[in-house]
Amino acid sequence: MATEPINEGPSTGELISRITDDIKIIAKGELELVRGEIGRVAKAVAVEGAVVTFGGLVMLIGFAMLCVAAVVALGAVIDSLALRLVLMAVVYLLIGGGLATAFGMRLRKDIKPDLAVPIHEAKSVIRGVAATVKEQGHSAHA
Repeated sequence: MATEPINEGPSTGELISRITDDIKIIAKGELELVRGEIGRVAKAVAVEGAVVTFGGLVMLIGFAMLCVAAVVALGAVIDSLALRLVLMAVVYLLIGGGLATAFGMRLRKDIKPDLAVPIHEAKSVIRGVAATVKEQGHSAHA
């Protein structure tokens, strides 16, 4: 009476191969999710950047006109045209630098992508794969 090995299903090598293939597919899916999120954020940043740039250009032209008017108006107080121009240039640079800094700080906070969902999904998949591997290991030894 010869005992023949009972075929319980795929071998350990085949299971590892399947798990490896599944992990590759899952990783590709997660990368696609991250790419989609980064693309969405990049588009939002580009649109916001264009709006800020256009608004800044219009404001820059308007402020330049205001500075010219201020230089002319200061003629009654300061006789030297050169001194009036330098004074308004300094005011112009201070206000422009302050506004650019404020917008830069705001944009820096707004462009952080929300990767919480893809990270949560990746961790969940990894836990699921680990549990499956553990179950397969226990059932193969039983």
